[in-house]
Amino acid sequence: MTAALIIAEGRIFIAQRPLHKKYGGLWEFPGGKVESGETLQEALYREIIEELCWKVRVGELLHRVRDPGQAAGVELYAFWCSIAEGNLCLREHIDHYWALLEELHRFPFTQPDQKIISFLQKLKRLPDRCPDP
Repeated sequence: MTAALIIAEGRIFIAQRPLHKKYGGLWEFPGGKVESGETLQEALYREIIEELCWKVRVGELLHRVRDPGQAAGVELYAFWCSIAEGNLCLREHIDHYWALLEELHRFPFTQPDQKIISFLQKLKRLPDRCPDP
């Protein structure tokens, strides 16, 4: 699984999951499953186009967490990203927000994303731009 840490102007993009899906109503960093033959970066790029209508530049891997909610030991790879082009359209999510790092604690996140947030908070601030891979 992949997650996009999309940054712009000192804020990070978060999205709210649809109510009828697993973890409905919780917030997350958008992303998704890796299909056969894809790299993690290719999967993330594809998922963001499908979910948000954005083409992103996938940068450096920030963190990897194991999803405790999955019996098979699924791992979530969180990459820094920036918007390359496109206009936002929510095809999968019901809401979105550009959060400051210190605001993230106000939102109920999925458990794997909470672990990413804990790691982000150790950084003290978000990078000004997407770090290169």
